[in-house]
Amino acid sequence: MLAYLAFGLAGGVVGGMLGVGGAIVIIPLATVLLAPGKDVLQGATMIANVAVALTAYRKYGRAGYVDWTFARPLVVPSLVAVGLGVGLSLVVDARMFRLLFAAFLFFVAAREFVQLVRGAAPADEDPSGIPAGKASAIGALMGTISGLLGVGGGVVAVPLLRTWADLPVRRAITTSVCAMVPLAAVGAVLKGATLPRVAGPDGASPLVQSLGIAACLAPAAIVGSWIGATLNLRITVRAVRWVLVAWLPTSAAWMAWPVVKGWLDAPR
Repeated sequence: MLAYLAFGLAGGVVGGMLGVGGAIVIIPLATVLLAPGKDVLQGATMIANVAVALTAYRKYGRAGYVDWTFARPLVVPSLVAVGLGVGLSLVVDARMFRLLFAAFLFFVAAREFVQLVRGAAPADEDPSGIPAGKASAIGALMGTISGLLGVGGGVVAVPLLRTWADLPVRRAITTSVCAMVPLAAVGAVLKGATLPRVAGPDGASPLVQSLGIAACLAPAAIVGSWIGATLNLRITVRAVRWVLVAWLPTSAAWMAWPVVKGWLDAPR
């Protein structure tokens, strides 16, 4: 219980600060240190993502940063795609998705790093909107990866909104948080509905196990998300960009590690 509380707090801080949800922190920590079942853990973290998204949404809303202009066109494609992602998670080997997405995260981190080193100033003004085609694609990828890997859709949305839609970093983060509120809720319900199909250890109910883990993760994630969002609002935009640069390679490494480990463990 104490371990899951700590994981939830850490996931909430990162998720609230960068708009990426908490699962991208919680899943690797819990997998390495506690080794629960994959589907049980994903079900729990998707519930924790709801707590992270709602808390960050409230914090950014109070500060006047919530604007649905950019998030609204992402919502419907992401909600349709999250069902596809959850279904795929039961039958598809996600190794190729992991490698491709890890490579993309490394690219975004390198791009952001080069801009920071060169002193490139972030955009001072938001664009008028996101073209419909790009918004649909971002939302669809956001939902698919979220459902497939059990992570918050923000780990997809923030990098794409930065590189593809050219949103300033804080606008990308708050847009991601807005879109994650409905996405995380729907994803958690859909993932929970699949858990009765999963065989639990010693006949234990995977759904009950998942809800038990979520009961530990969610309260701590709420506190962490509030702290993370507060930090985002109190530090400079440049500092937020440096945090993003530092975190993206970590996320990429987590995405790629199960595949790399499989190659290393394969008989020679």
